[in-house]
Amino acid sequence: MDGNKDEALRCVRIAEEAIASGNKGRALKFIKIAQRLNQSLQVNELLAACEKIDSGSPASSIGEKGATEIKNEPGVEKLGQGLNGEVSYTEEHVQLIRKIKRNKDYYAILGVEKTCSVEDIRKAYRKLSLKVHPDKNKAPGSEEAFKIVSKAFKCLSDGDSRRQYDQTGLVDEFEYNQQHNVRRRRRRAGHDLFDDDFDPDEIFRAFFGQSDMFRTSHVYRTSRTAGHQREEVQGGGPNIMVLIQLLPFLVIVLLAYLPFSEPNYSLQKTYNYQIPKTTEKHGVEFYVKSEAFDENYPLGSVARSNIENHVIKDYKNVLLHYCRVELQRRHWSKNLPTPHCDKLNNLGIA
Repeated sequence: MDGNKDEALRCVRIAEEAIASGNKGRALKFIKIAQRLNQSLQVNELLAACEKIDSGSPASSIGEKGATEIKNEPGVEKLGQGLNGEVSYTEEHVQLIRKIKRNKDYYAILGVEKTCSVEDIRKAYRKLSLKVHPDKNKAPGSEEAFKIVSKAFKCLSDGDSRRQYDQTGLVDEFEYNQQHNVRRRRRRAGHDLFDDDFDPDEIFRAFFGQSDMFRTSHVYRTSRTAGHQREEVQGGGPNIMVLIQLLPFLVIVLLAYLPFSEPNYSLQKTYNYQIPKTTEKHGVEFYVKSEAFDENYPLGSVARSNIENHVIKDYKNVLLHYCRVELQRRHWSKNLPTPHCDKLNNLGIA
């Protein structure tokens, strides 16, 4: 239900923009959609404004109607009214949006000089974006103006795109070049900053570090497809990226609970292997865990012979490793002893 109310308010804003531009058909269409989404919505003022379009005032709108009414504050005119009769936008809001949409230069849009620093651009965006954000500025055209401001900031805050823009000097020409390089940019960056899926609200959230600057449930849509994808992400369900990140931890937990068989012996005395034993052949010492070792592997049995053969093999590998180290050292000094090599000789290995 809350989602329908948000959609209904969005349709109301679109209808207000259509009335401001004198498009009665579009205004009536979105008024009807808003009524279907929220039947308790009061749209009498919008319908009355639509009727005035037929009466010979094609550009008449809620904004023009309110411009002749009483002022809410000194110097600020009461232009638009919300559903509860409150002021929704002022003459200052309207003039600001007109100025942004009229300018064809990113520097002029943000109100900075071409020689300004990145910090100046950030300050200008911070101030301007808060004024034109659709959740705060309800004047017709605020969404488009917000998108233009975000594009200007995105372009001028990046060194490469700012140099490209300075070479063209015109917004239209720069965006035309960007749109004709969509495939190349998508291969490099994953998406294009100037295509239909450009989302100014993502820039706004990243800049201010929060997603709910003006209200608790806001999903900004620049296109039907992009908005639908963002709603699916926010609407719940398993996030694949989160599952991929958790996968290594799940594997470690599973391995921790898998049964592992420990060796029957150790060549070194450790905490678990305390009981000494000796092989029948060559007399190699090894250690076992339990006193029941002799009962499980009686002397002379095939199982005992297999274990002792493994013990001797492991012992020879250890001696062989250290013997190689000793022989290498003998190249530096012929007087160095080679005890591990001597033990190998005693086992019959040259």
